Amino acid sequence: MPIAIGDIHGCLGPLDRLIARLPPHGELIFLGDYIDRGPDSAAVVRYLRRLALQRPCRFLKGNHEALLEAALRDPAEIPLWLQNGGDATLRSYGVELGALLRAGRLPDFAAHDRPFFEALEPYIEDDRTVFVHAGLDPRLATMAEQVPEVLLWIREAFFRRARDWHGKDIVFGHTPTLSLGLPPGEIFQAHALYGIDTGCVYGGVLTALDSATHRLYQEPSNFNYLRARMA
Repeated sequence: MPIAIGDIHGCLGPLDRLIARLPPHGELIFLGDYIDRGPDSAAVVRYLRRLALQRPCRFLKGNHEALLEAALRDPAEIPLWLQNGGDATLRSYGVELGALLRAGRLPDFAAHDRPFFEALEPYIEDDRTVFVHAGLDPRLATMAEQVPEVLLWIREAFFRRARDWHGKDIVFGHTPTLSLGLPPGEIFQAHALYGIDTGCVYGGVLTALDSATHRLYQEPSNFNYLRARMA
């Protein structure tokens, strides 16, 4: 059964150490949010592209990839992306923020990574587990009924209604468990729901979850986005 990896957000060091500790065979499913806030977004994308040549990997789209996609399509969406950590992604790709603001539009700075971004999936489902970035509408019985934006953005309306879901296990990211008052390294678990964004980019840990055994693999972060913003 696949191993799921939570939100990376440009944190290359923990990702590299975590992958080295995982079983060398079997499929890996990444839950999205590869970019923004952390210092090494471009390097993370390159790392994942290389990894997919070495072992089976599948990649979900996160809301941060959706924000980048919107900013590339419409300059009016650039400020929202920058407010959500897109400036760190630009720096990692060697784009100078002042020049961008003067031009009023995004250059196609990640053109060589476009195949990676275009191939991101909205969700993945196997016989026992649904893998999704943010969550789903628990009132809908099948994944075919779900709204794509919900899969990227939902929070409390999903995990606070865990009792309403009577389907497969759901492994998700998006909402840092630190923001829920859980201690560093503790995942969110309620009924069939497993939230594994353990706040790597906020100085927490990067988490992988074996979807069959629910064994955790974790690596601590050496970066804290909030502290870096105040420095």
